[in-house]
Amino acid sequence: MFTDDVFNSILKYPKLAERLAAKPEDAAKIKKLFNEINGEFSPTVVKSAVRIIDATFSKLYDGVNLETPPDMDFHKLQEKYHIVLVPNHQSHADYIALTYSIFKKFDVSIRVAAGINLNVFPMGQFFGRAGAFFIRRSFTSDHLYKLTFEAYIYSLLETNQIVEFFFEGGRTRTGKLLKPKYGLFQMLLESHSQLKDAKPLLFIPVSIAHEHIPEERAHARELGGAKKEPEKATQLLKLFKLFNKRLGTIHIHFGNGIVVNGFEGDLKEATQKLAFDCFRAVGREMPITPSSLLALIMLDEPSGALTWKQVEDRAHDVIDYCKALNIPMTPSLQLEVFQDSLRSALDMFIGNKKIEVLKREKLNQVFYAIKSEHRVEVLFHKNMILHHFLVPCIINSTWFNMFNGSIKDGMQLTRFLMNKRKELKYEFYLPDTKDMIREALTIISYALNRKVDSMEECMKLTSQELYQLATKVRRFSTAISYLYEAYYISALAVKYLGQENFTQDRFVQVAKELFQLEQEHGRVVKYPEAFAVPIIKETLIYHLNQKVLERNDDRTFHVIDGTKLDDLIEKFIRDLNDQVAINLKFNKALP
Repeated sequence: MFTDDVFNSILKYPKLAERLAAKPEDAAKIKKLFNEINGEFSPTVVKSAVRIIDATFSKLYDGVNLETPPDMDFHKLQEKYHIVLVPNHQSHADYIALTYSIFKKFDVSIRVAAGINLNVFPMGQFFGRAGAFFIRRSFTSDHLYKLTFEAYIYSLLETNQIVEFFFEGGRTRTGKLLKPKYGLFQMLLESHSQLKDAKPLLFIPVSIAHEHIPEERAHARELGGAKKEPEKATQLLKLFKLFNKRLGTIHIHFGNGIVVNGFEGDLKEATQKLAFDCFRAVGREMPITPSSLLALIMLDEPSGALTWKQVEDRAHDVIDYCKALNIPMTPSLQLEVFQDSLRSALDMFIGNKKIEVLKREKLNQVFYAIKSEHRVEVLFHKNMILHHFLVPCIINSTWFNMFNGSIKDGMQLTRFLMNKRKELKYEFYLPDTKDMIREALTIISYALNRKVDSMEECMKLTSQELYQLATKVRRFSTAISYLYEAYYISALAVKYLGQENFTQDRFVQVAKELFQLEQEHGRVVKYPEAFAVPIIKETLIYHLNQKVLERNDDRTFHVIDGTKLDDLIEKFIRDLNDQVAINLKFNKALP
């Protein structure tokens, strides 16, 4: 469609037409807002872009591994639905990889919601013609902008175009999925409700996993407290300056679509439900990649130093667990080829100077260790998949407390699991308590090779069965230790500031200093990646909900329960010591 045709189509949006009828003087501003949003899409430019990518991306990446449901056909789906793609967002390369791979496989173009910061000369014009349309970071106070943007979405749906937006609202800096932003979900539902004889909406969750991302150093600096650099379109050009690095494969996994045919009741509730349905679907389908598996294994050693045989054995155990629990993995991690894929991932980390080779001639051994200054960068890859293993992480501490008699009955066991869930819910979006208990029973049944139906039945496990369970989940025994260390540091910082009102910035500053002291002289903190600004900031929410802290009207904080704070500090020390005790038990009891 020509630009004038697109503009005329948005004017047909009933809510915008009603606004113009009441305030005709808004016409000039609506036109200006439209020009800000519109990308002047050109299918010809898309084809040219694909040729450019063919010639350049192969120098950076080993390829794009696109996995879709076997019967997925976008042309047929477009006949039945208005299609909306909802991917996660890890790198600027996501825009390119997704548009490119869909066009190559299905010969369809997509319209991508891109941040307004990318609409700068000359790349903004290119992005727009390749399929982008542009959205402001925030516009809650500008009703006319919101109305114009809704109308633009209405036009895309009415002309049967495939819409894509990154539901997190921005790139993750930690590797963990971010909570969904509701704005575009709500506008899609609202715009769709205004269409006459509308087809249902089909939201297709898309899980994107990079073996390596070009922005990882910048992300690590931000996690350490450096100020975030404003995003610019020119950042994308930097991808092509990285030809001396290997970035591996980009894995794109399409899930089954979520059909929405209108909504009933409250729009806000419908929006939140849809957003989290898509969020959970993307998380479920996030594949384990060779680099994320290697990161998980090596980061769980505080020193990061392991032999290749140790890496291989641990990888085999995790892959076996993933197969049993139906956790998605890339084809390169099938048992018959995983060693080669893992070795390739290791070589890539070594080549990118994240892992070093340590030769111990007296031991006649070669060790591989993550360089301490790069552990946060490697953590990104571990965090991509950590949500798949939270329940076995919790089971590790559970079985130990059952073994030593701290947990005596099914009620205490359930309460223990619920408390662990409360601790982690500020870091990850977790299944509800019932689903979590159901998953725990599934894992226990897998470990014992027999059906276990209830928490009460778990309390009847013999010592031998507890060790058998521990054997199956031992690879995750320290996977979240760095988070417990972060919460321990946070609690120490709150105690230090307990006699004064303090700001978030002051709290982060004190936490960083205490972390550095603990690393140098303490006995609790072992993981260099335990300090990251986003994690430390999130711990304040935990303390507020635990009613240790209270927020003042000026947005400063003050301590309201010093006794509970002391109890939390002791609890985090105890939890971390339990992890040490678990490993000592294994060294004595397991071959």
